[in-house]
Amino acid sequence: MIVIGDTSGLVAAVNNTDPEHQAARSAWQQASTTVVSPLVFAEIEHIMTRDGGPSAAYTVNDWLLEQARTLRVQVPEVSAETLRRARRVQTRYASLRLDLTDAVNVILAEAYETAAVLTLDRRDFRTVRPLTGHEGFLLLPDDLETLGHARHGQRRSR
Repeated sequence: MIVIGDTSGLVAAVNNTDPEHQAARSAWQQASTTVVSPLVFAEIEHIMTRDGGPSAAYTVNDWLLEQARTLRVQVPEVSAETLRRARRVQTRYASLRLDLTDAVNVILAEAYETAAVLTLDRRDFRTVRPLTGHEGFLLLPDDLETLGHARHGQRRSR
């Protein structure tokens, strides 16, 4: 299963003091590939530096980059067109004040044909509709038990 890695989910997965660490880590381990936007790397560095210092931030980002060598993590290029499309998602969901990273993750989910997102950002990803034709995003770790259920995994008929 290809999963889009959002900042909150990845931070929880690597931070063993996070209350949702075990669930996030378990969900992440079940992914065949996790797509991590360069914007997520920047947010991880900001959050981890704030909470644990620059050494912790660098360690996490270095580890993620090392995972990219094995294709367990993919780091896609984020083009100007991706950013333009993400801005349109932000505009469509203006009342959410969706940040650019989340909007880019919506675009990446479409590009990788997945609705699975490792995130604790429930409010935004329960509201925003995937561009893939799926009924909604599959939020990991919350929806882990529903992976086998057809409702979340199937696309709407057109």
